This record gives sequence, structure tokens and C-alpha cells, in this order.
Amino acid sequence: MNLLYSKDLKKDEILSLIERAERYLPVVCDRRKVSDAEGKMLATLFYEPSTRTRFSFEAAMLRLGGMVISNPHMEYTSSAKKGETLYDTGRVISRIADVIAMRHPEKGSVEELSKGTTVPVVNAGDGPSDHPTQGLLDLYTIYRSLGRLDNFTVAMVGDLKYGRVPHAQCELLSNFAGVDFIFVAPEALQMPGEIVKDLEGKGCKVTKTSDLASVMNECDVLALTRIQKERFENEEEYLKYKGVYVMTPELMDKAAPDMILMHPLPRVDEIEVAVDSDPRAKYFEQVENGVAMRMAVLADLLQL
Repeated sequence: MNLLYSKDLKKDEILSLIERAERYLPVVCDRRKVSDAEGKMLATLFYEPSTRTRFSFEAAMLRLGGMVISNPHMEYTSSAKKGETLYDTGRVISRIADVIAMRHPEKGSVEELSKGTTVPVVNAGDGPSDHPTQGLLDLYTIYRSLGRLDNFTVAMVGDLKYGRVPHAQCELLSNFAGVDFIFVAPEALQMPGEIVKDLEGKGCKVTKTSDLASVMNECDVLALTRIQKERFENEEEYLKYKGVYVMTPELMDKAAPDMILMHPLPRVDEIEVAVDSDPRAKYFEQVENGVAMRMAVLADLLQL
């Protein structure tokens, strides 16, 4: 069993993982470990830079009582430099580790590696396509903050065209009733049409705008993402949109007192540091929630 795409998860599976993450969160917060994965090994294969996701997966496995082998620079220091295919890499690593977490800049690459494996594979982000465990930890954060995953309005802001995080959030949230979506982005970076069509086909209300200030008081959840320089063909195109949305204390004043602000991090210039002290800012809490959720995912894949 793998976790390659957010669409692989249905409502009951999402809720089961949240229930399991709730049990693991005290372990994370208390900086201790359990013995659930004793004797098991995680391999983290990262072909793209990462801080939170790689450390989160590795911390999750260690707190489960397991072991980790890691290569955060697969594009430079692995046999990929010699021409080894992803299929063969998968066959090799599955003879060594019990579960694999992989990040890659190209869409579909994690699935390609999984074709050669005999152990579970987790997609830790494949280019602009998907990032299922980030989506799961975001839903977990919403659940812990609102106490529910239905009947609320979420505004997604920033790079919605290339952003794998909002794509994952949409897919997972579409399993729950009464979730309305507001997509805030410049027209050139708006949510892909196929995702909008899929949401509307599932009965979700979708609104598109480029004006962030106008929706601040309309949402229960605001999910902000950075404009991703690495997804643009050239710097000139990136600079057209850099800094287009910046969250400030003044903007937060326009929001409801119980609205929550999420961000997958890293931030560049889209959230002022002064916002960090606002209790509605949940982006650092998301980090701990992410370790607990990835513990739940790994334990589930390993059938612990």
C-alpha cells in the first residue's frame, strides 16, 4: 500500500488518520518516543530542497521508535547521476528499507519509483502536482482549530496554479460536506480549471478573485502559500507576482476573531513577522501537527 496522491484517500481514511494523529500528538509535544515501529527503517529520498517535510518524516519515524536512512541531495549524490532510473532506485531501496518517503521536482516521479518497490512509498511532494501529507496535516490543523471538517469557508491565497499544497487541500477537503472555496490569486496563477470543475461537480461552491482584502471577513480558514520562484520559467516572470499578497496585522484586523491563518512554510515575504504573535496564526503549530500526522501515516502504511 502506498500514499501517492491525495485522491487515494477518502473521508473515512482521513478521519482515521486524524484520530491516530491525535494519539501521537502528545508524544510529539512532550519530545518523547514510542516503540510502535521498533526494528523498522524509513528511507527519505529527496531530489528537491526541503527542511520541514524531510525533518518531519524523519522525526516521525524516530518518535515511532524506528530508524532512518536519508539522502537530502539525491539529485547530486545518488546513482541518478550515473543514469539509474527511478524504477531501479525503487527496487534497490526497497531491499534496504521498510518504507520510503520521496520528494521530486517532476510530476509523477514518485509513482514511477513506486513501480519498482516492494515496500510502501509516500509522496513527499512531486513538483506542482500533489503533497498528500501536507494536505493531511492542514486538515488536521483545521480539525484541531475548528473542531470540524465540514461547513466552513476556506480562502486559498497565492500560487494556486503551481502550488501542490492547495491542490492537495482541495482534493482532501472535497470529501467533506458544506466546504466553500474562495480562490485568491492573479488570473495567471489561478487554480487549474480541472480542479475547479471537479470541486463544483462534487457540489462545492467556488469563488475566484484577485482581491485578498475583500474576502478577509468571509473565511473561517485562510490558507496562504508563497509565490514559488522555482516553478517559473524565468526570474522576470516570477518578479511579476512576487509580493503580490502580504499578510499584515492590518489585514488580520479585517478577519473574524476565530479565523485561522495557515501556511506550509517557508515564507518569503508574504507574512509579516508581526503576525506571528496573533493567536489565529497556526503555521508553527502546523509543524508539530505535521510530525504527528506523518507518524500516523507511517504507522498506517507499515500496518503497525
